[in-house]
Amino acid sequence: MLFDDERPAFSDLLDEIGEHYGRTVSGATKLTWWRLLAAQLDLDTLRILLDRHLLDAERGRFFPQPADLVALLERTRDGRPSADEAWALALESFDEAATVCVTDEILGALRAAAPVWSAGDRIGARLAFKAAYERAVAEPRRQGRRPRWQLSLGWDAERRQVAAQQAVASGRLSADAVHHLLPAPLTVAREGQAVKRLAGPAGSLPRDPDAETHQRLRALRELIQRSTERPGTAQAERAALRRERMTRHKRQALTALEQRRARQPVR
Repeated sequence: MLFDDERPAFSDLLDEIGEHYGRTVSGATKLTWWRLLAAQLDLDTLRILLDRHLLDAERGRFFPQPADLVALLERTRDGRPSADEAWALALESFDEAATVCVTDEILGALRAAAPVWSAGDRIGARLAFKAAYERAVAEPRRQGRRPRWQLSLGWDAERRQVAAQQAVASGRLSADAVHHLLPAPLTVAREGQAVKRLAGPAGSLPRDPDAETHQRLRALRELIQRSTERPGTAQAERAALRRERMTRHKRQALTALEQRRARQPVR
């Protein structure tokens, strides 16, 4: 809804649009626009709709009318793509490998344009599609019916999966509706691998891949430590063992000498 204190910004916005089209917007025209649109949208929405009108390849060539903005607003609210957006989706569906998320109206308009497309008239096919699409969406929009999205499946399985994920992410389809096309959760895949391991030869326990990895890493660390050990360390250990053996031999010899002396008679 537009508020009275937004009248100056509203007037400036129409002046900006008029300058783009090389015309001056009169005060009477501004009052008419205000009367028709004030109850239907706010100032930010008006800016967005005017930008969309400027970017429209066909309607954007002409100065907008309130009816143009109301039509854009209805398309925004009901979730249906514009005719140009619908044609872009229809073009994708001509690729038999592609999977495309489309509405019933897009499919109907596509059937109407298919013969013209097959005849090689691309421009005529586009015009036929857009005319059929606008006719198809007019009544559902008037009745406030939401669009019904569905997947037009192609033969490429990987592209089916991508299209299904995008449809769920955009909110056009629920995950339950396309669960058969979505990849299995990672936890389920891991559980399946565990079942396969447990279903091995009878009497054997399943191997733990993480434990085997840790064991290999431990053996590798020990090998690295031995290979990087300082050369002098082993020599020092061998010298210490020799000194210990010599000390032990000396003690044994001294004990034997003392025993012989004790056995000799005293003179």
